[in-house]
Amino acid sequence: MKKIKGLVMRKLGSEKLLVAESLDLVDFNKLISLNDSAAYIWASLPATSFDTETITTLLTDRYDVDDKTARKDAQALIDVWLQAGIIEI
Repeated sequence: MKKIKGLVMRKLGSEKLLVAESLDLVDFNKLISLNDSAAYIWASLPATSFDTETITTLLTDRYDVDDKTARKDAQALIDVWLQAGIIEI
């Protein structure tokens, strides 16, 4: 998987938002807000490609969570991001 090109994370007050760098990526019906964990993962992902294992490792390295729970959470995050259209396979 990889991030959609042209999306950057910006901080607005206490919120972390994904914003498009160009108008052709803008969907004015959507606003992508990331909680602290999702923002950490987004910022830590490589630009080239990643998989469930990459996110699982990020979660287990930073948080006190077992591998099974981290893998489940990683897959849930991937599913949400795919549905939101901010990553692609």
